[in-house]
Amino acid sequence: MYRVVFLFNLKGDQMTLLKKICFCSCILIGHLSISAAEFESNMALSSDYIWRGMTQTSEEAAISGGFDIANENGIYFGTWASNVEFGDNAATELDWYAGYSNELETGLSYDIGYLSYTYPGENSLDFEEIYLGLNYSFFGVTYSLGQDDAPDNLETSFTLGDSGLNLTFGDYENFGKYTMLSYDLPVTLAGLNVSLGLSDFSADSNSGLADEDTLVFTFSK
Repeated sequence: MYRVVFLFNLKGDQMTLLKKICFCSCILIGHLSISAAEFESNMALSSDYIWRGMTQTSEEAAISGGFDIANENGIYFGTWASNVEFGDNAATELDWYAGYSNELETGLSYDIGYLSYTYPGENSLDFEEIYLGLNYSFFGVTYSLGQDDAPDNLETSFTLGDSGLNLTFGDYENFGKYTMLSYDLPVTLAGLNVSLGLSDFSADSNSGLADEDTLVFTFSK
């Protein structure tokens, strides 16, 4: 038996957010059949945490992990966390999400959900998105609609068969455009999957950001 315990010191907006999450989770759990629910966990160690082309750890290593609960009817929810470094009081990114996914007889799959990004210690960075993803064969597209004036993001991806190669293009409103080419190596190291990624970020001229090019190594399970 495995038990995961999270300890938080929450105040103000964080407590309000947690109450909303707990309320939504209770509603979702009410629709889940425990016998049919699937629990999955993940962890990764990366040479850099790259999100939409931009480093979130000042080009330092990142350790991340999370878990998901999904039901055969398509409802799911979960959480994910990683260390971050922005030069402020934020040391952790803690994400919460819930949604619904399904696949049609035509082979087209869709995924719609709500995602909350929170940064304990630096509440001003918190924001939420509603996302819609469509996938067919080797092609996928996801549109993320930022809430409360948060920027939108459009991302398309291509999986090159069973080669382990994945190509992603994105356009993050008011920030810039990004490309990620990743390769899942056909080997494991100490039971961990190994992947290599090449990221390129081109900042919008009025964003005040700099272009970034990064090579990332990731070990995951």
